[in-house]
Amino acid sequence: MVNDIIYIAITLAIIFIATLSIYVLWIRPHAMSKRLVLHAVLREFRVIYYSLFIWFKPPNVDTERDFTYHKDSQIKTIIILCLILITVEGTLFHFLLHQWSSIAAWIFTILHIYGLLYMIGFYNSVRYLPHKLEQDALLIRLGYQSSITVAVDNIESIKHAKAGDLFEKEVKHTYDSLLKIDSPQYEIFLKQPVQVKGFFGKQRLVNSVVFRADQPEKLLESIRERQTDG
Repeated sequence: MVNDIIYIAITLAIIFIATLSIYVLWIRPHAMSKRLVLHAVLREFRVIYYSLFIWFKPPNVDTERDFTYHKDSQIKTIIILCLILITVEGTLFHFLLHQWSSIAAWIFTILHIYGLLYMIGFYNSVRYLPHKLEQDALLIRLGYQSSITVAVDNIESIKHAKAGDLFEKEVKHTYDSLLKIDSPQYEIFLKQPVQVKGFFGKQRLVNSVVFRADQPEKLLESIRERQTDG
């Protein structure tokens, strides 16, 4: 039992070091700061919070400002499939690796547990973090994975989005706030580029935003009303 606890502690330390290493590789060394480290820590807290603790809090959706996007999406199906695959693979490889090394088996298993928490947290974040339309800004999100805030007066036009290909490479200056397996509904074209905030702290400028919503027509109508009022 004591050895198992030690293995778990070692694995968690490895995960933390690996997380910081990813940040170092993705962002130039001179950009590393206290803010960046804090962002990495908060990211892990978000995974834990949305996977374990959010269940005790009912969704608080404002029907006038909040627009869900998970009900008519394939997100739930994909998450369930991933959870099944991760569980089966993790269990199988744990027993196989345990024949060779118990340490390796536990490291592999805990990484799979983290994968399960991440997938569960992602799905819950999609449910609890809807698109949000304020008086002068539109917040488009994909759970805790990424988000973008667009000023209403920075919207040039909104058109039907072209059907995407599952294996098509992501367009550099377009933010796709949906899974590849889902069909896009609308694309927002911007007057000026806006920065997308990614889960790993990486940011980039985009000129358009592709999105889905459970009530897309209502969202478009609300955006037009804000533009008219402005």
